[in-house]
Amino acid sequence: MQSDERHDELVLKAQADFEASSDEPGKLGVLIDLLCRRERTPDELRAIGLLVEHFKATGRYASKQRADDIRIKQLRRAARKIQSGGDKTAIMEARSQLLRFELKVFTDRHEKYPTDLRVLFELGVRLFRAGQFDKAIPFLQRARSDAKNQDACSLYLGRSFYSKGLSDQAIETFSTALDRREVNDDAIGMELIYRMSRAQEKSGAIKEARKGYGQLLQFDYNYRDVRARMEALSDA
Repeated sequence: MQSDERHDELVLKAQADFEASSDEPGKLGVLIDLLCRRERTPDELRAIGLLVEHFKATGRYASKQRADDIRIKQLRRAARKIQSGGDKTAIMEARSQLLRFELKVFTDRHEKYPTDLRVLFELGVRLFRAGQFDKAIPFLQRARSDAKNQDACSLYLGRSFYSKGLSDQAIETFSTALDRREVNDDAIGMELIYRMSRAQEKSGAIKEARKGYGQLLQFDYNYRDVRARMEALSDA
């Protein structure tokens, strides 16, 4: 662990190096890393200011991205702190503020990088969280081309269909994602099974829903509300 005094010395040195060679992005990057290391709001605000100034002076979009990422991190940290307090109204406002900012950020990034699959995924997820399912679906469909986020895309895409009342499309999306996976007892696999079973239950495919819920009980007996759903279906 570095002392605050030593850390401040490193910041001053990085500041001097950057001022001596402000046209070198690497120098700025070192300074930003140091300013953000302790997760102190004043230092982070200073880092954001430097990045915004650098973006305005050079047009380098990477600096704006880094500034936005720091702000997102601040908002997430604030939301976690508020959540620990238990004030539901404050929690909802903090989450809403974070989502509004993330929507703005990823919409901007999509305009800058319209074919970037990672950006398409992130924007699609935020649109889903905002309840804008018609807008989210096309982004998530395109983002599925990225193997890294394919399962997560399918999960949000299926949930978007479900939220639109399109249970058949949701079931097909979840089923296709599960079929291509080698194991389904991990977090995302279990979520896919759960969401598919919910869609099957809603569409009246009770036998299939019970099969999915039963599989989840074998993986984790206390998973979500699966036991209660199984009991309710048994009584149906």
